[in-house]
Amino acid sequence: MNISTISTSLKTWALILSLSFTGIVCAQAPGDTIKLIVITAAGGAADQAARIVAEKLGPALNKNVVVENKPGAGGNIASKFVSGSKPDGLTFLMTSNNHTINPFIYKDAGYATLTDLVPVVQVARGPTVIAVHPQEPIHSMKDLIANSHTRAINYGSIGVGSAAHLVGECLKPITGAKYEHVPYKGGAPAVFDAVAGHIPLVMSSLASLGPYIKSGKLRAIAVSSADRWPGYSDIPTLAELGMGDCTYDIWLGIVAPKGTSSQIVNSMNHEISALLKTKEMQEKILGMGYMPVGNTAKEFDEMVRTDISKTSKMIKTMNVHVEQ
Repeated sequence: MNISTISTSLKTWALILSLSFTGIVCAQAPGDTIKLIVITAAGGAADQAARIVAEKLGPALNKNVVVENKPGAGGNIASKFVSGSKPDGLTFLMTSNNHTINPFIYKDAGYATLTDLVPVVQVARGPTVIAVHPQEPIHSMKDLIANSHTRAINYGSIGVGSAAHLVGECLKPITGAKYEHVPYKGGAPAVFDAVAGHIPLVMSSLASLGPYIKSGKLRAIAVSSADRWPGYSDIPTLAELGMGDCTYDIWLGIVAPKGTSSQIVNSMNHEISALLKTKEMQEKILGMGYMPVGNTAKEFDEMVRTDISKTSKMIKTMNVHVEQ
C-alpha cells in the first residue's frame, strides 16, 4: 500500500469518526425520510407541535420530515406502532401525558412506557384550564364547588384518561365537588359545547380555550400550572386556592423506539433543542398556549419518571379506567 492510499484511508476514517462523534453517522442516510408519528388527529396540540417542529427540522437535517397522524385508543395505537418500529432514526413519536397515564388506566396499553420507548426531548408544557360559560353563576372554584352541591353539573374534557380528566377527578376528593365527567372524542367538541352553553363546565388546554377566554365566550376560573400563566395572569392557580395536589402540567415530547442508539437520540435532541431556542419557534409554541422546553434527553427521562410517580398517586384516589 503506497503513501497516497494510506493517506486517503486515514482521511476517510477521520471523517467517519468525526461524523459518528457528532451523531450524524447512524442508521439515517442522505435522502431518508424521517416520520414523526402523532398520537392525535390533525389539529390537536400534539399535531400542531409536531408540524411546527417538522417544518424546521427537515431543513436543519437536510432531510424530509413528515408528520403522520395515528389517533385512537388514547394514544396507544401510535405509541404501539412506534415502539415496534426499527430503531434506525427514521421513526419518532410526538406524545403527551397519555405516555405516563395509560399504563395505569388500560389493562394492556400495548407497550411499556419505560422500556419500549426512549425519551428524546420534551418540546413544551402547558396548563389545564378550568372554564365555564359566561352566563353561569360561577366566578371562582368556590362558586363551582357550592353550585355542584345544589344542581347537576357536568364537565367536558378531551376524554377518559386525559390530563384534564385527571385534574377534574383529582379535585373531587379534595374539594367535595360533585360534578360529573362527560368525555368527548377530542378537545374541540368539548370546547364547542361549552361555548354554546350545552355544558356548563369544560377542562382543557390553554391551546383550546385561550381564544374563547380572550373573547369572553368562556370564563376561566383556575389553571393547573404551578405558577400563573403568562398572558393570563388574572387566572389563579389551583395551588393558590389550596388545591396544590392537583397541580399538573400538560406536556408534549418526542420519543423513539427502544434500541435507538444514544448517537441518534443525542443528535435529534441537539437539533430540536436548538430550534426551540429560536425566537420564531418560541413565538409559535407560545402562540399555541404552551411554553417551549427543549431539555436534554436525560432531563426528559427524569421528567417522565417523576410524572409516572405523580400520575400513579393521583389515579389511586380516583376510579379512572378504560374498558377494553
